[in-house]
Amino acid sequence: MPQLTGGQAVVDGLRRAGITTLFGIPGVHNGGLYDALLDAPDLRLVITRHEQGAAFMADGYARASGRTACVVTITGPGITNASTGLAEAYGESSPVLHIATALGVRSEPAETGELHELRDQSGLLRALVAHHELVEAVADIPHAIHRALRAMADARPGPVSIEIPLDLLTATDDVALPDRLHTPPRAPSPEAIDRAAALLADADAPLLFLGSGAMDAGPEAAALAERLHAPVLTAQTGKGAIPESHPLALGCKNRRDESLYEFLRTRDLILVVGCRLGARMTEDGRMPLAHTVIQIDRDADALGRVHPVAVELHADAATALSELLEALPDQPARDDDGLSAQVDALRRLPQDALDDPRSAAILGALRDVLPADAVLVNDMTLTSYHAATLFPVDVPRSYMFPIYFGTLGFSLPAAIGAQIACPDRPVVSLSGDGGFLFTSEELNTAMRESVPVVAVVFNDQSYGAIDGHFRNIFGGRSVDVRLRNPDFVALGRAYGADAEGVDDPGALAQAVSRALQRPGPTLIEYRLDPVSP
Repeated sequence: MPQLTGGQAVVDGLRRAGITTLFGIPGVHNGGLYDALLDAPDLRLVITRHEQGAAFMADGYARASGRTACVVTITGPGITNASTGLAEAYGESSPVLHIATALGVRSEPAETGELHELRDQSGLLRALVAHHELVEAVADIPHAIHRALRAMADARPGPVSIEIPLDLLTATDDVALPDRLHTPPRAPSPEAIDRAAALLADADAPLLFLGSGAMDAGPEAAALAERLHAPVLTAQTGKGAIPESHPLALGCKNRRDESLYEFLRTRDLILVVGCRLGARMTEDGRMPLAHTVIQIDRDADALGRVHPVAVELHADAATALSELLEALPDQPARDDDGLSAQVDALRRLPQDALDDPRSAAILGALRDVLPADAVLVNDMTLTSYHAATLFPVDVPRSYMFPIYFGTLGFSLPAAIGAQIACPDRPVVSLSGDGGFLFTSEELNTAMRESVPVVAVVFNDQSYGAIDGHFRNIFGGRSVDVRLRNPDFVALGRAYGADAEGVDDPGALAQAVSRALQRPGPTLIEYRLDPVSP
């Protein structure tokens, strides 16, 4: 049984969990961990400029790779700074491990005036993450990491948090290390498979609806869709789970679309895979769902929570889809009945292109110049609102959008995390000028880490989306949301990045092509007409 400091116990716990990358900022309240990391060259430590950026990077790393990333913070302000990123990761079911320090082992709130004291720090974390634990002994640290990741594997992925009293990081004790984490895929019950297969076989017009839980089950979903001759619709969280060029792919559900909804009303069965059917995915319940619903989810609590289901399959998506395919009875191929033409028409005529032709041109230019495996990371900005339908993807884990928590400033740090996770894939970040300045300091992190991320900033010198929303809702009136921005090209160069300005889609495509050849980050300012007062 080895003698380890608390910091060394964290390092060994991370190794046994298969975690290789940590994001954070060292501080006086977690020095014991960083000291241990000096002797762990196999773990990559990315030091960021802000803890919010660190949490977003961990989220982007997890979404792009499917692997668990780790964000490390000190007590108090480190946790509150990272809280927005943790909440974003929770909304999007991103597997992020958060390790924080605590002032002591007490779990009850206390106010004694200590440095970085936060009243009920554990309570705050419990509100942000799916699983939380306050460790009370050095020997329990690697087991706490094991339990946290086990909890993540047993339900839907999401952030988990471990608090470690700061004095434990430098204390020493005998530590019995747990076995390496092994999480085999969850299999559905045979009875549920049989019932679901019978319903699928009897359905005249089935449909598959894929969420983030289907992201790594694309081949199985495509095979089942082909067997059933069933169209496939994805939620934004599931965009790319199957190639959007597939003949049965309807594309991505972005917003209310009556042409799509009219088609959905013709479906008599919907197989929901890895999607909670929440308000953001169903337009507050307005999206038509077939009378018969079968739901697959690894999170038992998600099954039937929002909408009644005929059959619940508590299982991993790929396993359940494979077993459904095997359980389907042999039967003649279904007639097309014009379905292929309907799917093709719905995929090719997104309403977004009519509503915003400028964004359609920008996204089309990006799609033309980027390789199929490029990762597009969006922020809450006007062009990105249309990317779900106007930027088709054929490779899983190639598209991110903060659809649930919807925080500004997500894109750049998340793109840096994605690039670190997938160094051989091009990564492009899209931000508005307002959102970019929430986390623009992380361009310095990209320089420090030599990350070749491409950051595109749409500059209309305002919070343009807010202005448009206000004018639409309040009879043309709006508060003054104009911004006095820095020179973005000069800002990028001040950080040491390559930077240039463009003002049309063709020039943007050329600038992105140049950026993809560089070893470090590039900032591209796309200049738009400013919002009128």
